[in-house]
Amino acid sequence: MSMAVRSTRLACGPRGALLLLLLVLLSALVVLHKVTQSPLLNQNQILQDHLRGQHGRYVRSTRTILLWTDFFGDPRWKLSWDTLGPQELRDELHCPVHQCEISNQHAFLPAVELYDAIVFHAAEMFPLLRPVPSQRSPHQAYVFALMEPPGETKHRLDDEQGFYNFTMTYRLDSDVFWPYGQLLDIATNAVVAPSVKPPWRKPPATFNDSLVWDFWSGKTKTAAWFVSHCETLSKREVLANRLQEFFDVDIYGKCGTLSCMRGDPRCDEMLDTDYFFYLAFENSLCDDYVTEKLFDALQRTVIPVVFGGADYSRILPPHSYIDANRFETVEELAKYMSYVAGDPDLYVSYFWWRRHYRLASSSPFCDLCARLHAPAFGHKTQFYDDIQSWWFNSCRLESRIRL
Repeated sequence: MSMAVRSTRLACGPRGALLLLLLVLLSALVVLHKVTQSPLLNQNQILQDHLRGQHGRYVRSTRTILLWTDFFGDPRWKLSWDTLGPQELRDELHCPVHQCEISNQHAFLPAVELYDAIVFHAAEMFPLLRPVPSQRSPHQAYVFALMEPPGETKHRLDDEQGFYNFTMTYRLDSDVFWPYGQLLDIATNAVVAPSVKPPWRKPPATFNDSLVWDFWSGKTKTAAWFVSHCETLSKREVLANRLQEFFDVDIYGKCGTLSCMRGDPRCDEMLDTDYFFYLAFENSLCDDYVTEKLFDALQRTVIPVVFGGADYSRILPPHSYIDANRFETVEELAKYMSYVAGDPDLYVSYFWWRRHYRLASSSPFCDLCARLHAPAFGHKTQFYDDIQSWWFNSCRLESRIRL
């Protein structure tokens, strides 16, 4: 063997050993990294890193909501501006989660598929010139929004299967709850109702309120009703007419013989001074459906007599109202109303709840904004395959009280 070959082997030997050692060290570092990042040993760190990334993605970013249609002719949906940003949601709507923008301007973003949610008011038809968005992102939420009962729906819902992702209605099982009013606990300021199982306080065995007593002593009329929708699916007009067989029911508006101008404070004041009861009769017998007329009556010193499809124990404190559907006949209802009106102690006891609860309102856009910021929104998509059945099946045609 020549001297040149032997010299080459001697030079390669130490160099090869060094390269092999470096390769072994590198492999060991890779294995060590894999082991330290394994869920078996480091799941807490993996979770922390993931949540920090989610926090940056879902909390700091702003969600955008487009109001596609008007709300009974109002493009602002009773909001103060055409476009509201996080500051308005925080300061005006008092949303706990306020990092959202709400706009009725279709060109607010450069493309319609960039909006996180698009809200459709189902009590109005789709706009003729712009019926539905031309493009749709798989990560967008289409929102079915309606405060009215199913009979007021102006869409062919059987043509909109699989179209909506969220519901925003008065129903408690909606994705976004949109009630006409709320009751808050005065001591805790927590929302108590409407809810599936409100933690109501128990009415006291005895109760006295000198203000209510004074009003009771001056009342001379049994019941009042403000109404403009005369023929209804619930047949509430039949119930009102049947009650008139037993006492006078003063009907104000298009459906009666009396009038009281909307906005006239005397209309509300006379409920305090003149009437024992207010008829809060709904036009449809649907789950959870109660309107602003009920919550308006709660602000007056008058007992509401309710008639609808709701479970009123989910909405009002016990012993604060009279439910017509708890009676088999109209005569039984009328007799009980007359009995309550004639007993001052019993009448006053119906106002016990005012010392524990107060009326309030909230915007459904707060709940919608919070939903759009929930981590699940970016990872889970839902569709209503049969929105018509979900919506229509919540109603019935027959009341429990015999008319």
